Amino acid sequence: MQIVWLLGIEWDESLPEDIISLWADWCEEVPQLTDFSIPRCYFSDPLVNNFKTLELHLFSDARTKAYGTVAYLRVTSSNKEILTSFVASKNRIAPLKTLTLPRLGLMGALLSARFSSNILKALKLDIPCFSWTDSKITYF
Repeated sequence: MQIVWLLGIEWDESLPEDIISLWADWCEEVPQLTDFSIPRCYFSDPLVNNFKTLELHLFSDARTKAYGTVAYLRVTSSNKEILTSFVASKNRIAPLKTLTLPRLGLMGALLSARFSSNILKALKLDIPCFSWTDSKITYF
């Protein structure tokens, strides 16, 4: 959609062949998601109910076209088994105004920080939260 906007294509104009091809490729991949499922009940597993530590880990990343974050719960049981569970993810398309990759990395980290706060409130948990990124700029 952003590409269409950047090209200045009006709603009643035909799309260029390369964009039609991208759309067709995406439509072909969608049926592969039919068998995809994410368990949402984090605390039904006996391992989780008998935990020694429970942590929230968030990973953020950025590219020139988008940035985002993903969150996982990490459980260590009393017998030292480790279980991770996907919680949620959030992504954003990069603004139309061209931004540097370090700036987008910072925006991804900010998205991650806000997201962690919302997740902890929603799950009613007071647990350690760890944010991860491969951007050295973000650490300073």
